[in-house]
Amino acid sequence: MSRLLAALAALLLISPALAQDDKKPAPAPAQDDKKASDADVDAKTKAAIQREIDRAKEDLRNEVRAEIQGAQSAAEFLGTVAEGPKLEFFTLDGYFRFRGESMMNLDVTGKPDASGYYLFPVPLQNPGHSDTLQTANMRLRLEPTLNVSENVRVRAQVDVLDNYVLGSSTSNLVDQPGSPYPVPFYGTTRVVSPGDPRVDRPAISPKRVWGEVQTPVGLLSFGRMPSEWGLGILSHAGAGLDDDLGDTVDRLQFALPPVTTPLGRLAFVPILDFDSEGVLYGDSRFGNAQGQPFDAEQGDDGRTYGLKVARVDTEDEIRRKHERNEASVNFGVYYNYRQQRWFYPQWNCTDPAVPCGLGGTYAPGGTDPTTYGDTATAIHRSAYASIASLWIRYLGPRLRVETEIAGVYGHVGDPRSDPTQPQPSPVLLRQLGGTLVVDYKVLPNKVNLGFELGMASGDDAPGFGNDPGRLVGAGSASYTQGNQTPYGSVEGAQWRPGIDRSIRNFRFNPAYRVDLVLWRHIIGQVTDAMYVKPTLRWDILPGLRLDEALVYSRAMFAQSTPSAKPDPRDSSGYTYLKGSGDANLGIELDSTLTYGSGDGFHAWASWGVLQPLGGLSFEDAKMSRAHFVELGLAAKF
Repeated sequence: MSRLLAALAALLLISPALAQDDKKPAPAPAQDDKKASDADVDAKTKAAIQREIDRAKEDLRNEVRAEIQGAQSAAEFLGTVAEGPKLEFFTLDGYFRFRGESMMNLDVTGKPDASGYYLFPVPLQNPGHSDTLQTANMRLRLEPTLNVSENVRVRAQVDVLDNYVLGSSTSNLVDQPGSPYPVPFYGTTRVVSPGDPRVDRPAISPKRVWGEVQTPVGLLSFGRMPSEWGLGILSHAGAGLDDDLGDTVDRLQFALPPVTTPLGRLAFVPILDFDSEGVLYGDSRFGNAQGQPFDAEQGDDGRTYGLKVARVDTEDEIRRKHERNEASVNFGVYYNYRQQRWFYPQWNCTDPAVPCGLGGTYAPGGTDPTTYGDTATAIHRSAYASIASLWIRYLGPRLRVETEIAGVYGHVGDPRSDPTQPQPSPVLLRQLGGTLVVDYKVLPNKVNLGFELGMASGDDAPGFGNDPGRLVGAGSASYTQGNQTPYGSVEGAQWRPGIDRSIRNFRFNPAYRVDLVLWRHIIGQVTDAMYVKPTLRWDILPGLRLDEALVYSRAMFAQSTPSAKPDPRDSSGYTYLKGSGDANLGIELDSTLTYGSGDGFHAWASWGVLQPLGGLSFEDAKMSRAHFVELGLAAKF
């Protein structure tokens, strides 16, 4: 601010002199040489003064720009901090969404894999022939904000009928045992009743609640809140209209105002995440769900200590730079250290009749310390991981280049869940993933051409590893040795005691969208693979846009695909000798037409078709193209 005040003072002192000089009459042409020489001196003085004024104006602009940048960056940082509170005490944002979907041949082959599972759920009737699933669902998302004062606010996210399938909550007149009308013509009343076997979630789900306090030294946020970073391959909040997933964390964070460094003005955000609290004690005086439960042991707590350091321009700053034909260059690093020392498996039961760890020193109904709460059964997990992500973005008037590279380096000393089993060797975490996005405006505000390249590390263990806890199914009678995953499985554990002691498959955040069919629905998220994706965006009319994408996907290791077969020397199929397989997964064409009215109404139509390649085939099964069609309507407020 001192430079700003100096510039203003210079303007006040210089401007009157310049104004008086401007009022001087021009010298007469008949004046002698001395007067002409004086005029030349006056012109040079005037030019020097003008240069000083221009320099002072530029300094003033730079100071004002820096002040604005600091204020805006303190109020908004990578989506984790919202804009300053509005004057209204209560504001409400959100949307109501309706979607209809048709999924055709997403199981690709119509046959189960080596573990007895289909690539995608199949119809109950004639699964090998009629292979089309159709459904419709809805969601009302409410995001209220309570502005307690100009510096204090409480924010929340509440979903009502979150992805409820239309037709899932019918009256008891429809196909109920003992119903006098066992036909659907009388089921016109839709009700939400507890225990409905067709409903897997509550009708009202409060998902996030957190507070924000703007202090003189930064923004304090605390509670259960969304988490977002960079492109979203590591942390993604899932805030889009068509999103189903997203990261929610129990967090305490403090966003400091940007400070000047040799790398520019950087914002620092220290973070503490409560990942897992482990065993809890209840208030035994009043019973469960009364009073305040509390942590029974500090050693089994899972904690993440994080730090974000970033240089981020706001939308206004980007717009001003583009108006000056300048580029916006932003970058940052997000680092997490995650650790857990102990694990108490005897308290980790799933029987709803035995709320383990609540109600006293030992679980209800048990007083034997060798059964519940005994430290002798504790597992010294000794787990830690360093998780880091580097994000860089170049945003010019016409060209955008953005990349994120993330990695995990960690160690699990004792990975057992059952203390009665022999202790295996420690498990190593060695994972790396990244993506690069390039977008160029061929015709500004009309046509964009783009390119995306993504990669997630993996290894030669059977299956992709998105569902590592999946057991061998009933359809794999030839594989009966324990629950080990055979080659030719879509999913499976990525480590085995005595065989494989590392987990190397990096998993993209499931909310990060790459396509419509293969990664979104069949496999679930990008892992143990790479993909190449050219794109086209055409803004046909104001509010009407067409997006096209062609995605080629290939596994990092052919042994992870359903086409993998064990080495011929391996008669059991479990010694993990590198077998054969095809790494090519598929080529997919995706099209999405979206419309926004400008007053809150949104509509979209998406169609994706996947041509499966050899990597998705097992036992030489005949493959069919997979299609996904979605129609969506939304009212955003």
